[in-house]
Amino acid sequence: MHSEYTDREIILYLNYIYLDNRVIHIIYERVGFKDLFERSRIDLDFIPDISYEKIVSNKNLESFKSYNEKVQRYGYTYVTFLDDDYPFNLRYIDDRPTLLFYKGRLDREKDKNSIAFVGARKCTEYGKWACKNLSQDISRAGITTVSGLAYGIDAMCHKSTLEVAGRSIGVIGCGIDKIYPKQNRKLYQALEEDGLILSEFPLETEPRSYNFPRRNRIISGISLATVVIEAKEKSGTMITTRCALDQGKEVFAVPGNINSIYSRGTNKLIQEGSKLITCADDILEELDYLLEYSNSKNEIDYSSLEKDELDIVKYIEENPNSSADILSAELKIKIDEINYLLTSLELRDFIENIGNNEFTVKR
Repeated sequence: MHSEYTDREIILYLNYIYLDNRVIHIIYERVGFKDLFERSRIDLDFIPDISYEKIVSNKNLESFKSYNEKVQRYGYTYVTFLDDDYPFNLRYIDDRPTLLFYKGRLDREKDKNSIAFVGARKCTEYGKWACKNLSQDISRAGITTVSGLAYGIDAMCHKSTLEVAGRSIGVIGCGIDKIYPKQNRKLYQALEEDGLILSEFPLETEPRSYNFPRRNRIISGISLATVVIEAKEKSGTMITTRCALDQGKEVFAVPGNINSIYSRGTNKLIQEGSKLITCADDILEELDYLLEYSNSKNEIDYSSLEKDELDIVKYIEENPNSSADILSAELKIKIDEINYLLTSLELRDFIENIGNNEFTVKR
């Protein structure tokens, strides 16, 4: 009766009725999708009764007709685990999505080299600064960044990548036709234009809280490694981290203020053995055996600097987060002159004020 459906459309149907992802894989491995709707209960005795009833439900099959027409009429694109352009790294995780809706452009080869950046929604200025610098340096190395298109660290990762014309992937916890949070509309549109947005959820799926843990396994799974910027000890970020570890992926953590609740998760990861990182090179060197790229370090040209300026930059390079007072005392330069030189160096993009009048070298 429904034998006219292709394997891709059958996967779309099974996704539409929210059939458990693992059950879809089991069906494919045991009997395949050919003549699926003509199969008896005995043929599919290896799946639960509730799953079988959902598959053969006349109500579901009838409503799928209009859903399938909607997908085609409005040009919603999707990729299945049977397709050649399915994301490379996802093929090798347990419970890989059988279907992914997407907006933007799939780039299977480039996205082999992807690194996820995750962290708190209510992140600190320090967290934003760390995410911006790390994600941009990773992007400049030709690596795709991945995050969850949420507030905080997620948004900073995507924005910072796009600022340096890098490629970024946003994985969302709702239907591809939904924008959540709504305040990220411009960012969503920018990723659609210059990057990629992915969702394994059927169209019109609302952003329910229970969707996000499933979304998180895709963020870590599509990436070679996950970088944790800031995280509470119990948070969605830590769920992503557990997914990465379960998938055998590398986890890196940025150390944070021991007095901040947003550093408890990252500092605990470091205690438990995750690699502490302070710059993009820490990540690139650790993943060198996996990455397929030309790792050319961007050397900063200091030839235009006067002696006092060069002394300041070199000191900050060796002692990140130095303040004007510390620089004045260590370099024996009057505070008024230090402040003048710091302003000049900041305007010329040699250094960056990360808050509290503390400075770091801008890479």
